[in-house]
Amino acid sequence: MKQGEQIKCPFCKKDSFLKKDSIMDGWTKKGEALFCALCAKKIEDIVDEKAVAQQEARKAGDKLSALFGGESLKAAPKIEEADKKFCRDCAWLIAHPFLSRCDLHQKTVNPMDDCPDFKPKQTVSGKDIKL
Repeated sequence: MKQGEQIKCPFCKKDSFLKKDSIMDGWTKKGEALFCALCAKKIEDIVDEKAVAQQEARKAGDKLSALFGGESLKAAPKIEEADKKFCRDCAWLIAHPFLSRCDLHQKTVNPMDDCPDFKPKQTVSGKDIKL
């Protein structure tokens, strides 16, 4: 069955059409269903294919994690502060909308490059300053 289809309603016994409407629990949408246009009785629930596909994918992921020891990879990897030596956080970076330059090496850089001569920016009351 689909929205707009002509039916004989099992509740009011009249020829009617199906209308689609949301099922709400307060302000939370719980799903969608097809209702009789005349008596507004629920005829059939609408199954969301996307939600079913996501649930199936989740089940497949659980099976895969069980195969490899039962642990799921939900925790993000820890990155040490010493490993965060990006040019965007360096005191030598001269940022410009069209070009980013390194003042120490006098060359064009990408903000996500890393450098062995990294010097962290110093901040005073939320503003970056060079020292």
